[in-house]
Amino acid sequence: MKSPEEVWVGENVTVHEGLDDEDVLPVNYDMDFWGPLIEEEKGGTDIVDVILSGGDSGTPGDASVDSEGWTRADAFDLFKGDDVGAGESSRASPREEWPKFDIPPLFDDTKYESVDMPDLDLSGDDDRLYVGKIYASKEECRIGLALYAIKHIFTFYQSTTKKNYFVVSCTDRKCDWRILAHEVKDCGYYELVKMNLKHICAFEMRNKFRKKATSRIIAAVYKSKYGNPENGPKALSLQQLVLEDLRVNASYMKCHRAKEFAVLGTRGEDSDSYMRLSQYLYLIKLANPGTVTALETENDDGIVRFKYCFLAFGASIQGFRKVRHVLVLDGTHLTGRYKGVLMTCCGQDANFQVFPLAFAVVDSENDAAWTWFLGNVARLIADSKCLSIISDRCPSIYVAKRKVFPLAHHGCCIVHLERNVVSRFKSKGLAKMVGSAAFCYKLGAFKEVMSTIRIKSPACAKYLDSIGSAHWSRAYFSGNRYNLMTSNACEQLNNALKKGRSSPIVELLQFIQAMMSRWFEARIKKARKRRGMVSIEVDKEMLVNFANCKGSKLNNISNVSCQIVDPYGGKMFVCLADRSCTCKMFDKLKFPCGHALIAADHLGMPWDSLVADWYKTSTWIDTYAGVIYPEGDAKDVDVPDEVENFILFPPRTRRPSGRPPTVRIPSTGEVPVVRKQKAVPNKCTRCFKPGHNRTRCNNPI
Repeated sequence: MKSPEEVWVGENVTVHEGLDDEDVLPVNYDMDFWGPLIEEEKGGTDIVDVILSGGDSGTPGDASVDSEGWTRADAFDLFKGDDVGAGESSRASPREEWPKFDIPPLFDDTKYESVDMPDLDLSGDDDRLYVGKIYASKEECRIGLALYAIKHIFTFYQSTTKKNYFVVSCTDRKCDWRILAHEVKDCGYYELVKMNLKHICAFEMRNKFRKKATSRIIAAVYKSKYGNPENGPKALSLQQLVLEDLRVNASYMKCHRAKEFAVLGTRGEDSDSYMRLSQYLYLIKLANPGTVTALETENDDGIVRFKYCFLAFGASIQGFRKVRHVLVLDGTHLTGRYKGVLMTCCGQDANFQVFPLAFAVVDSENDAAWTWFLGNVARLIADSKCLSIISDRCPSIYVAKRKVFPLAHHGCCIVHLERNVVSRFKSKGLAKMVGSAAFCYKLGAFKEVMSTIRIKSPACAKYLDSIGSAHWSRAYFSGNRYNLMTSNACEQLNNALKKGRSSPIVELLQFIQAMMSRWFEARIKKARKRRGMVSIEVDKEMLVNFANCKGSKLNNISNVSCQIVDPYGGKMFVCLADRSCTCKMFDKLKFPCGHALIAADHLGMPWDSLVADWYKTSTWIDTYAGVIYPEGDAKDVDVPDEVENFILFPPRTRRPSGRPPTVRIPSTGEVPVVRKQKAVPNKCTRCFKPGHNRTRCNNPI
């Protein structure tokens, strides 16, 4: 076992050698406080010696360690900070060594490394029994005895049980092995008072030791692996661990229950989280001004139960005003004890990244829940003809949209539409053609693909006509979808929240807050480092568009318009004053296509002047100007009595029987694929020939 000095200095600290005092610039400090303690006024080096006192003063290169594990080299670099010029320090400051968090387009959350906690050592001497051994509770005492029995391959039963003591004996009545455990002076601790550990029973009587490996015992052995419940082993992995360590074959459901017990011991009962929900919403609003929350309850025979919960951070609300007014809606099922659905509403920032706006926890995706959720979203953004909503084809979303956002334009997700086409018409090629038609910019291209679909599958064409071309195609959509043709933004957001979906409700909201805090902090850094006038991804798209039109010819029409002839003979008319092109890409995406870039280059107009404001770097920075803080400590805040004493019970739910599902639950608008099974003819149970009836069968057996 390494000492703390060996661990910190040997593994985590780079010791400096040969650093002189002249390498350190003076650092301002309080002379009234530090003056009597410093012999010479040399700045940062002496301050380090004062702070890390506890022995002979040394140089910054001295690797001595203080009570908290800090070395002189660490404090030396920390005090230098940014005052040391480039090339003057042999080691970057700790602030510069911190990892650079970045979120690529759509989603990539920050990964953290966690230190594995040691498991219970089954081969050591910590589980040996002796008179005077004390356990924290009766339950801990029983678990300890059960582990001892599993290790030494025998089993026992509780022969005597009283209020403050119990006796366990070997299952063989003729064996003298027994232990008496007694409570210590009504304090809850249990002590082993008397014992006889000698077995005289036959070995074949001990093969029932595996029955002691209950789900609670397994949870006690592996509870250290669930310090972070989201990263703990799954039930299938736990089966393998139990087999290797305890030599016990445990069923899947036993290991699943063991995992639940271990998680329960780590974070407590899920029902307790609902009791803290009202206080958490109050504290999170104090920490983040402008945050909007809502809590809906229902009365169940005099008991107040949870129904809905809504949360939108103030920084998200302010930032959403800078992005394109497109709402992407989706719902994903929670996997915790009380189930439910997590509803999400998000948009897209200037760099084509997911921008979360609002979250809600409801009972299910029904008309009432979606109407309540969109009603709270309407508190953040007003209904108008400039607003577009993208979602899957859940009927409840359509009902809620008509009630809350009647003026907004509504479009369906193309991915969900393609899945429905595959399910209904059993053709992936047909689904690809539907996707191609949906992404067409020009009406002529759309009609050409649709004519092919009508020839190949008239039924599919009729199905698409029943939906309405304006609802799923880019060419006929009356609003602005920009590049948001699917609900992939919400799908990516749901994927980011996957680890938190099994947590209790308060822990889930804390997980969302922590994730969004990291996203905002990482993205504002990335935006501030951007030197161009437009965001990184928009700049890449413009370069690709320009390269695709290489070799085109240009014909001047006016000082703001041109005709572009591509190498294949296609003619496009570009009007830079109206920011339009007959290819319709410029009109739909609001940043220049290749034809517009060629025209702007010829007419001497800067490219960035053709880009809409919400793609600009300045807008990108303003989007993430806010900060999302965690909730404060309730002890330091005057919480109103009606909030602190509010008693809220969890919703009345019943967990379905059987193995918990792990596969994705299809959305309401998705049509499941039904596979036809081959018909198996009935066989006679007398002669085993198909088509016979036993009561009328005359064949001999």
